[in-house]
Amino acid sequence: MNELGKQPQSKLVRNLKFLLGLSLGLALAAMLVGGYWLRQAWQQLPAVEHLAQYQPALPLRIYSSEGILLAEYGEERREFLPLEQIPPVMRQALLAIEDARFYEHGAVDFFGLLRATLANVVTGQHAQGASTITMQVARDFFLTRDKTMQRKLMEILMAYKLEQRYSKDKLLELYMNQIYLGERSYGFAAASSIYFDKPLEQVTVAEAAMLAGLPKAPSAYNPVANPQRAQVRQHYILQRMHELGYITADQLQQALAEQLVVNPRRNPSVREAAYAVEQARQIVMELYQERAYTSGLDVTTTIRMAPQMAADKQLRTGLIEAQARRGYRGPEGSLSVDIDARESVRQLRAAYPDSGELRAALVTAVGPKQISALLRDGRTIQIGAVDPRFVGGWAKLPASGKRSIVPGSVIRAYLDNSKGERWLLGQMPEMEGALVSLDAESGDILALAGGFDFSRNPFDHAVQAFRQPGSSFKPFVYSAALEKGYFPGTLVDDAQRVLRPAETGARAWRPRNYGNNYEGFITVRRGLMRSKNLVAVSLMQAAGADYVQQYATRFGFLAERNPVSLPLALGAGAVTPLQLAQSYAAFANGGYHTAPRLIKQINDRSGRVLYSDAGNSQTAAQKSGKRIISARNAFVMDSMLQDVVKSGTGHGAKVLGRSDTAGKTGTSNNAYDAWFAGYSSGVVSVVWLGYDQPKSLGATTGGALALPIWSRYMQVALEGRPEQIRNEPQGLIFSDGDYVYSEYLNGSCLEDGNAFIQSDFKCEPDLAAASPAADALGAAQEREQILKLFSTEE
Repeated sequence: MNELGKQPQSKLVRNLKFLLGLSLGLALAAMLVGGYWLRQAWQQLPAVEHLAQYQPALPLRIYSSEGILLAEYGEERREFLPLEQIPPVMRQALLAIEDARFYEHGAVDFFGLLRATLANVVTGQHAQGASTITMQVARDFFLTRDKTMQRKLMEILMAYKLEQRYSKDKLLELYMNQIYLGERSYGFAAASSIYFDKPLEQVTVAEAAMLAGLPKAPSAYNPVANPQRAQVRQHYILQRMHELGYITADQLQQALAEQLVVNPRRNPSVREAAYAVEQARQIVMELYQERAYTSGLDVTTTIRMAPQMAADKQLRTGLIEAQARRGYRGPEGSLSVDIDARESVRQLRAAYPDSGELRAALVTAVGPKQISALLRDGRTIQIGAVDPRFVGGWAKLPASGKRSIVPGSVIRAYLDNSKGERWLLGQMPEMEGALVSLDAESGDILALAGGFDFSRNPFDHAVQAFRQPGSSFKPFVYSAALEKGYFPGTLVDDAQRVLRPAETGARAWRPRNYGNNYEGFITVRRGLMRSKNLVAVSLMQAAGADYVQQYATRFGFLAERNPVSLPLALGAGAVTPLQLAQSYAAFANGGYHTAPRLIKQINDRSGRVLYSDAGNSQTAAQKSGKRIISARNAFVMDSMLQDVVKSGTGHGAKVLGRSDTAGKTGTSNNAYDAWFAGYSSGVVSVVWLGYDQPKSLGATTGGALALPIWSRYMQVALEGRPEQIRNEPQGLIFSDGDYVYSEYLNGSCLEDGNAFIQSDFKCEPDLAAASPAADALGAAQEREQILKLFSTEE
């Protein structure tokens, strides 16, 4: 003892006190530092007030006239739904698996956190999470997904801040509209549409449980990519829903037994309308620029589904048939067959996409009567016959050379159901085409097919391709000639003649009829019916090439694409199928210009109208100022174009069985382009076929290639439309078997000195001397120039 009688403390006690004091000091310091960090972190948390007016990026959607979704554009596929519109079963399924005590705990579920920690310690893995829905909202809206302690602490702080500002219902609404659920879908409304092709309000208990399993790992539990794993998780969620009292035992058993049908077309785009959709998308992009893909725009087009589907089908069928007539072209390419099937399929998928019914296939074996091939989905098929449209059939397939089919060849096959299920050898066409159809009165585009396959060739031939129209341009020459006093009964000499340089303004030219068939003097009406080149050239020469060219521009043709020259009478200029359809509409609607219209209305997602186009639906009296030709001119042209169908080159259109069907075939020089342009019952349609790099289509015409496509399409497009019978307009007289403008029977006459035209209304003949330039042309020089003559067929 010391002198005070106190026993000194042992060294151990002193050390323990020191350690305790140090620990308390460190703990206090840590608390102070932690408190300071928390204070600083809280002050640096982002503002959350903007979530009250949550406006997520909503995609652009393009619809048909009937409201059918044609395509969707945007990085996020999303549809916002207020919580009250989300069905209880969907909310219950989500809470059962993600946060069953959501409405009971605060921002952090400490009981759940303890449970998850213990489970992870026992298993030695990060098997369970403890994030509440509020914490997930904080992470999805404000934080990264980095797995660090600092990020987790920030997540907890943000959760507390959110729960200070928003109700549980609001936080659940935000979560269910923001969470990523695979297939580019964000939110359960979008996921329901994508996975099950139905509104969220209509999901069953089983479907709701499947969707509720996606937030944890959208790829791992995707019912498309991993159906077995998705089903295991779905069954677990259903059990949890039963345990929590959300569903009864009977509902549980029904849900477990339900066979889910996953939407096979998770991409909302309609392949058959791809060209029309792209035109609409470009228009919207011009109007709204960078906002187009995020503002939730709903675009309603004029496209009608039945005609659009028929346009795509008939154009593809016509192109396949036209190509088949030229024989089998050979395989598209070759791949190695010395690798396993999975690698072969991978290479096939990468380089050779399917095109509609034409499936890409890799040949694995070739026998005398059968080909074995592997499809892109890994299936093996047997091909025992070829497309019956191929010239020569199976026997004519090349047995050797580059065009022969050998193991490793990439070919096309399609499933034929005409004689039971069998696979036939087919081929992708090299030639391209277009079909455009519009309402003659309103200008509404009813269908637009710009090529065989948009994914293979996005160039829109209906709108962008300027091609020689051939004889389909002749009606505009005839329409101009009417205004110069040349009527359907006027006689024109259908005989070969040489147009000298003084007449052409260039070299000498000897136009020829298709087939070198000539009839002498025939009526203007017959000239159009039989598509006589000499009659068209003579009418253009008599009416004046300058006048005809300028007259044609009022229909919408471009002067720079259709310069002044006599070959313009035979379609030597350039037009697009859409321009031609718009122009023929004037003959169909009584003489009015109708601007083509593709977009009717644009709304935002709330339904507010942002843009509306009433179209050209006015009555004829309201269309004053839009008239481009007189009513009598349109009436006479219509009567002549009807005769082209009844008794002329367009007789194939008689299959429609309608008396008001009218139109004109067209084949450009050397058969580079095949056309049919016509109308019936208020629908105007144009079909074009040709090669992108112009070359001959062979010994064929527009009547043989384009007209059958047109007729098959129009049988669908005209369903429910009555025939249109026109009343004869004022200013016309039926005289000597045909129509004449009335003033020509009342003293008017035609100033005409052309020997190749005979008219009852001629004034005194023009006796002016022939051009000296023509007289000076030597016979030898003339023969040399004639050898270089331009010739346009049909």
